[in-house]
Amino acid sequence: MRRAMHIPTPSAKDVPAVMVVDAGGEPWEQVEPLLARRVGELPPAAVLELIASEPGVCAALPHWCAERGHALEPGVPDGDASVFRIRRDDLSPLELR
Repeated sequence: MRRAMHIPTPSAKDVPAVMVVDAGGEPWEQVEPLLARRVGELPPAAVLELIASEPGVCAALPHWCAERGHALEPGVPDGDASVFRIRRDDLSPLELR
């Protein structure tokens, strides 16, 4: 059986963001649907920056990204907010083996 060749993808920090979402202090319940839409608009391997100051958003984001297979760079403090970089990853069935 042939195995898919693993080709390393660059870290989210090495790829310029193609979209920025400033969530401000909005709660996760309002940010999540917007984030899902915006990430869905990205081509594979593209990066979105999310700016958020609400602790609930910062807490929920790692799990949300992991569930969907997206790469997440830890938040970088920027004043009262944190800036997260999310890389859209669409793994093919061969890459999941």
